[in-house]
Amino acid sequence: MSDEVSAFAFRMWRRAWGATEWVPATRLLVRVNDGDPVMPTQLSWVTQDGARLALGFAPDMASCYGHRYADDGLIQELRGELDDSLAQDAADARGYEFDTETQDSDDWSPAGRLRILIDGGETPMRSVAWSDRSGQACSLVLRSARPSGTEDVSSLVNGVWASAEYRDAGEVAANLVLASSAKWFAHQNRATLEFELAEQVAVDRYVLTSANDSPDRDPSAWTLRGSADGRQWRTLDSRSGQLFTQRHQPKTYRIATPESCGHYRLDITGNQGSPHLQLETVRFLAGGDGGFAGYRQRAGHVPVAFRGISVVQAEPRARSGSAPLSPQMPQKRIPGHTGGARSAMPAMPARAASLGSMSQPLRRRVVWQPGQSWLPLGGSLSMQSLTSPSGRFTLLHSPYEPSLAVRDNLTRDRVWTVDSRTSSLCLGPDGDLVAWDHRGNRIWSTGTAWLGVRRLEMRDSGELALTSGSGEVLWSTGVPDVPAGEAPRPVPRGSTLRRGESLDGQSLTSADGSTVLFHDGRLVRIIVRGHTSHWDRFPDTQNILALDDDGFLRVRNLDGTVLEQIAGPGAELVVERGGVELRDDAGALVWASSPRSQRPGPVREPRLAHNEDLLTWFNVLSGHGHCVAVAKDSTPEQVLERIGAAPVAGTWRELQRHRDATHPDGGTVVAAIAVGPDVLLISDDPDLQVAQLAPSVAAVHQPDGNCGFAVFDLHRDGTLVAELREYPHRRKGAKVPEVAAALAEIVHSMHSHALLFRTTEVVPTAAALGGELLGGVLAPKPEPEPTSPPEPLLVVEGWEDMTPLVVRTDFTDDEAWDQIIQEMSAPWFDNDPVPPCVVTDPRLAGAPAEQVLREVCAALPEPGRPGALFIADAMTMNNPVHPLLAVTTEWDGNPFEEDEEEFTTQFRLMPDAAIEISTNLDLGNMDFEDFATDGIAERLA
Repeated sequence: MSDEVSAFAFRMWRRAWGATEWVPATRLLVRVNDGDPVMPTQLSWVTQDGARLALGFAPDMASCYGHRYADDGLIQELRGELDDSLAQDAADARGYEFDTETQDSDDWSPAGRLRILIDGGETPMRSVAWSDRSGQACSLVLRSARPSGTEDVSSLVNGVWASAEYRDAGEVAANLVLASSAKWFAHQNRATLEFELAEQVAVDRYVLTSANDSPDRDPSAWTLRGSADGRQWRTLDSRSGQLFTQRHQPKTYRIATPESCGHYRLDITGNQGSPHLQLETVRFLAGGDGGFAGYRQRAGHVPVAFRGISVVQAEPRARSGSAPLSPQMPQKRIPGHTGGARSAMPAMPARAASLGSMSQPLRRRVVWQPGQSWLPLGGSLSMQSLTSPSGRFTLLHSPYEPSLAVRDNLTRDRVWTVDSRTSSLCLGPDGDLVAWDHRGNRIWSTGTAWLGVRRLEMRDSGELALTSGSGEVLWSTGVPDVPAGEAPRPVPRGSTLRRGESLDGQSLTSADGSTVLFHDGRLVRIIVRGHTSHWDRFPDTQNILALDDDGFLRVRNLDGTVLEQIAGPGAELVVERGGVELRDDAGALVWASSPRSQRPGPVREPRLAHNEDLLTWFNVLSGHGHCVAVAKDSTPEQVLERIGAAPVAGTWRELQRHRDATHPDGGTVVAAIAVGPDVLLISDDPDLQVAQLAPSVAAVHQPDGNCGFAVFDLHRDGTLVAELREYPHRRKGAKVPEVAAALAEIVHSMHSHALLFRTTEVVPTAAALGGELLGGVLAPKPEPEPTSPPEPLLVVEGWEDMTPLVVRTDFTDDEAWDQIIQEMSAPWFDNDPVPPCVVTDPRLAGAPAEQVLREVCAALPEPGRPGALFIADAMTMNNPVHPLLAVTTEWDGNPFEEDEEEFTTQFRLMPDAAIEISTNLDLGNMDFEDFATDGIAERLA
C-alpha cells in the first residue's frame, strides 16, 4: 500500500450526548506511516486546548465511530464515513514528520521516518496514541505542537503591548515582531513588553536585537516571565549586565526550564545609561531539538522507548486552485492594560484560513446566553439589557431617548446615557462598541477597534467597561458616585420571570435570542426580531411588570397599585421563540401572548447569530455598503482568481491598508474564507458581481447606510433562480427548496444575512471574521459619464420623517378635500395637531396608484422616504367616511412576475389613522402588512 493510499478522509457528523439528531461536522483527515502505511483500528489524541478525542475504525476503514470530550465537560458522539472525494485533501495536507529512534537496553537505534496527519478542525495535538491491525501500538507526547518543525514561533504572536511607545514616529511595540529594521522606542528607561501567542508554546530560547542608533538606549537588565492565562506569571529567565557591541545585533538567550505559555512578558529594568529605551526585534524560539517522546510496542514484544526529532518540511504541494491545509488559524487579538500604549498588528505571513474555521466555536470560550451581565464579541443589544451580577445596575437599550442608559436600580437614577436614538448596540468583531440607527448608520462608537476587546461588562460598581481577554479595562464609562446599598429586589435574568419577581427597566430574552420581553420603566412590549410588537402595555405612569406571589401577572404602579391584571395564576412567565407564556407548576399553559400555531418554527443546528448581529459584523468590517456571498464547492484561491484579485493575507483592516497603499484613488477589498468545501466571500462593494464565481452562488448585496435595503439572490450556472428584495419589494424563487427551508426557520423573511447563511448552511463567527483572511484588491471602477437627471414631474416640499404624505388625484370636491386634511391633522399622541404634507398637482388627476407611487418617490429628496403614501382618489372623495388609499413605498409599482410571490401593496384607511401608520412605519416599529385589513383601517390608539 502506498503512502497515498494510507491517507484516509472521512465525512463526519456529531451529536451531543443524549441527543438524537446528528449534525455535520468538519471532515477528518488521517494518515499514519511508520515506515509502512498504518491502517489503525483505534486512534485517540489530545489537543492543545484540552479536548480528548477517540475513534474506532471498521476493518475496511469504511467508517469510524467515537467521542469527543472537552475540558468544559461537553461530551459529543462522533461518526464518520470514508469519502473518496476528500482523499486528495488528505494527500495534499501537511502533518507531522519525525526522524525516530528506539531504545534497546541502553542504546538508541534509528527507527526510520514517522509521518502523522490528524486534521479534524481542532487545535494542534498535544499527544496521540493508536493501534493497528498487526497488533502494534504507539503512544506519543509531542514536545512541540508545530507540525512544520520550525524553531522560530514568532509568527504565532497575535498581539504586542507596551507600557510606553513613540506613536508619533511610528516606533511602536508591533515593530518588534516584524522582519524589518523598524524599532520600538520608549521615553523612559524601564518598560514592560507583553506578547500574546495564538497557542500555548514552550519557548526555550528568545532573541533580542539591538536597534539602529544610540547604544546607551540598549537594555542591560530584564526578566522574562510566562503565563498560561495572562494573569498568573512565572519567572522564566533573568539577566543583568548585558551589552550589545554592534547595531542590529541579535543575541540569543536560553531558558533553563521552559514552560508551555500563551503569554510572555519582558520586564526591562535597566539600560546603558540613557533615559530612553529601544529594541529592534524580539523573537521566540521553541523545540530546538523538536519531536516527541513515547513508546512503541510490536505485536508479541515488550514496549520500548520511542523518540523522534522534527523534520522541517517543504511547503505542501498544492493542487491547481486549491489551498494547502494548515493548523488551526490563530485568531488575532491584542492584549491591553490600563494606561498602556497598544499597537495593532501588521500583516502576518500569508496563510489560508483552515477548513472549518468559520463553523467551529471559539476555543476556551465561556458560553454566553442572553440576560447575563456581559456581552461577548459579536453580540448585540436591541431593546435588551445587561444587569450587573448583584442586580444593582442595568444597561438598557431602548428605541426611545435616551437610547442607551445605565440605571441605578436602588435610586432609579440614570448614571450614564447616550441620548441619540439607535436601533441596536453591537460589539463588533473588531472590538468596537457601536450604536447603529435603523438604516445602518453609525451613530456612536467607543473607538476601540483592534485594541483587543473581548467583552462588554456591566459591573456592580456601576461602571460599563470593555475588557480584554486578560480582564484589563480598555474603555470605561467610569465609576459613578452613588449611595451605598443593594438592589431593592432580585432582578430576573435569562428568559424566565418567577413568582415574586418583577421587571423594572430590564428585559428577558428567549433562549434562542429571537424574542424579547422589554420593559423600560413605562412601556411593556414583546418584540419578535424583525416583527413589531404583537402585545404591549403603555400605562401613562411609571410601572413594573410583576408576577406576584399569588401567581397573577400584573402591571403595577410604583406605589403598588394594580394598573392591570393580565393573567394567572401561574408559576413562571417564560419568553419562548415568538411569544411569552405563563405556565403553572406542572408546566401547563395558563396564558400566552400569541397562539403557538402562529409562531416561527424551530431552527436547524448549528445555531446562527441573529440577522442584526450579522449585519452589524459586516458593517463593522466594510464600513456600511457590502456584499457577502457563499460560493459552493470552491476554494478561496479559485474565487479570488475568478474575481480578478491577487491573494494577500491579513485582517480586514490590513487589507484596507493594502488597498490604500496600492490604489490610493480607491478600489474594492475582497476576502475569501474557506468554510468546509465552500467559500465565504466578503467585499466592501455592494454591487459586486458574483453570479459566475461558482456553479451555485448565493449573495446579499447591502447598499450603504443612506438606503440600507438589502437584496438576497441565488444563482445557478449564472442564472438568477431566487431574489428577495426589501426595496422595491420582490420575492422571486421563494419556493426553491433550500430557500423555502431557510425562510421557514428565520424570524423575518427580510433578514437577508440570516437567509443567506441558512440557505447555504454556512455559519460564520465574529472571531473568524475578526482574524486573518485571504483577500485581495480590485481596481476602482471607472467613473460613469455625467448625465443630467431628468426633471421630475412633481416637486415635493416640506415632507419630514413620520409626517403623513397625502397625494390628491381627484379634484371634484374641495369641501371633501378640506375635511380630509382636517381629519388627518387630528392630534394623536401628544395632543398636538400634525398637518400632513400635501401634494396637489392637477397633472396627477385620475392617475393610478402605481403611477403616483413612482412619480412621488422620484421627486422625494434622498435619502429618506415615508413608509407609505396616502392617495385621495375618486373613492376617497365620494365615500361619506373618505377612506384614503395607503400604498407601500417598498413596492416599485410594477406587476409581479409569474414565479413571484405577491404581497400586500395597498389598503384603505380612515384619514385620522394616517399619522399613526406613518409614525410606526417610519420608526420601523411595524410593517405595512401589520396595518392592512380587508375593511377600512382605523386609528388604534
